[in-house]
Amino acid sequence: MHAAASPRFFHDAAFRLRRTSWLELAGVAFLGFFALILLRLAAPHALRPVLRSLGLVLPLALLAAKDLAHLPDARRRLHAATSWRARIGALLPPELLGMLRLDRLLWQGCLARMRRRAPASAGVAPPDGIALTYLRQGAYGTAVAVVMVSLFIELPIHVLVVNLLVKDPDALFIVHLIGGIAAVYSFAWVLGDRWHVGAGRHVLADGVLHLRVGVRSQGDIPLAAVERMEAITDTPERWRRRHGIHRADTLLVTPFDKPNCVLVIKPDAGATLLHWQVRRPAPRHLLLYLDRPQLLAAQLARVS
Repeated sequence: MHAAASPRFFHDAAFRLRRTSWLELAGVAFLGFFALILLRLAAPHALRPVLRSLGLVLPLALLAAKDLAHLPDARRRLHAATSWRARIGALLPPELLGMLRLDRLLWQGCLARMRRRAPASAGVAPPDGIALTYLRQGAYGTAVAVVMVSLFIELPIHVLVVNLLVKDPDALFIVHLIGGIAAVYSFAWVLGDRWHVGAGRHVLADGVLHLRVGVRSQGDIPLAAVERMEAITDTPERWRRRHGIHRADTLLVTPFDKPNCVLVIKPDAGATLLHWQVRRPAPRHLLLYLDRPQLLAAQLARVS
């Protein structure tokens, strides 16, 4: 019985790891690391070295298990690769390569914003059609302003508090360096994302919904591939729990605001999306925020 149960256990564990995003797994690893640190502080001195080693091994073990769960995908990418550069990239998690591309694009957007260049579409620009805006009534612009003000207020407070708490000059330099890099990165990513988002609109043209949220989410969904459209008033987490839907079967397509509508995609639609610079099949449910969702609902009613 145990011999038969073991393959089933590993199969189920691999399936769950594949459906867990790298960001979610990183959060679990961080929480586990933090919990072990607290446990180490309260544990007897004899157990502290063991807990310290476990705190270092646990995050790495989770990330390694996630990577191994995607080994079949890596093999398929490796067989399809035609150059050494592509073969090296095939062995790396697509999410890692996507984050590197996203980082480069956001820095480019930050520099373009500082040079006051007009926003441009990173990729294929959507055609002219019915504009489905998401910034006019949303809070994204306010959130960007709040982050920028917070960064400039936080820097002097950070310097003052750290100087009071840290007395060692070497440690003080490292803490200031880490804080400075985090502030500069936050500034660049927020400013770059705002530049790429631009006018903030999806476009409906020739029976196709062209989704564009800067360089975070891009994709073209034929209206014929949409099974139905529903309104959503809960947070995404509550909505998923209420309907028994796994996070991997949803995709959040909004710059900041809570989604107010969901598109249910037909299982055999075959549509794909570029999300966080990783090309993936469109999931069953797309959660969107639109200033006027009734415009999209009216067009879908005509198609059906």
